[in-house]
Amino acid sequence: MDVADYERAQIADDMRLALADAGLTQEAFARLLGTSRPRLSAYLSGRTIPSAALYQRALRAGRALKSSRAHGWMTPDRTIDEINATLAEGDEQWAFKLVLQARDQLAYQLRNHEMGSDAWLLRSREIADPRFETLLAALIGHEFSSYDERRTPEWARDVRLKKPWLHPNARRGADWTRKNTPPWLAERGIFISEHDLKTA
Repeated sequence: MDVADYERAQIADDMRLALADAGLTQEAFARLLGTSRPRLSAYLSGRTIPSAALYQRALRAGRALKSSRAHGWMTPDRTIDEINATLAEGDEQWAFKLVLQARDQLAYQLRNHEMGSDAWLLRSREIADPRFETLLAALIGHEFSSYDERRTPEWARDVRLKKPWLHPNARRGADWTRKNTPPWLAERGIFISEHDLKTA
């Protein structure tokens, strides 16, 4: 089906607006969308028409990142950067708190139908430590699946540790922790009690 000139122009305008809303460089926005910077540039200029899926992805990501910025919400890539920096300093306790904070903010957004929750559908980076990478995926995936299984981010699905990680409760020990780990987390190869997943 041919694309009319006015349709091509409108799509290019929408893509440029999405980039502006995202507040990212072309390079970073392209990585987030799963495309290359030259191809994104072609979409922005109207030389090439994006697929319907990428077009919708760009608009959704732009709106979500703009909303997150306005409300001070955590987003995947910013969270991942901060966790990586914290782990590089050897502070696993703070990295753990950051993961829980991200989970809590997403839960609030989902409960209140906040547009910023869509920011968690895409990311362009990973946590270097596979334990925390898997923990973040498990918690974010669980929150989405609790509200709408269809919206669970692809990056948060089916991520499991090859070597189990036991994070024992400081007072009750390893056996108690294993028994009190939620099944959806244990199946990822992570053993952290329900109690320790709560925030103060």
